[in-house]
Amino acid sequence: MANTAREGGCQSALLSRIAAWCTHFVEGVREGQEIAARYNALAQLSTPELARQGFNRQTIARAALTGF
Repeated sequence: MANTAREGGCQSALLSRIAAWCTHFVEGVREGQEIAARYNALAQLSTPELARQGFNRQTIARAALTGF
């Protein structure tokens, strides 16, 4: 009986770790998509439009990563 309870606890802990990993993975994918969307939005702006926002072509990537 004790072994069964311990095995159930180990399975529960394993499932919790797997669920946490999946959650972190999905959050990372979502964050990557948001960064890509920001980059694409900035990359489509003209040079004068970027300058009005305080950016240039060399700072687009950093701005996208930091959420400008």
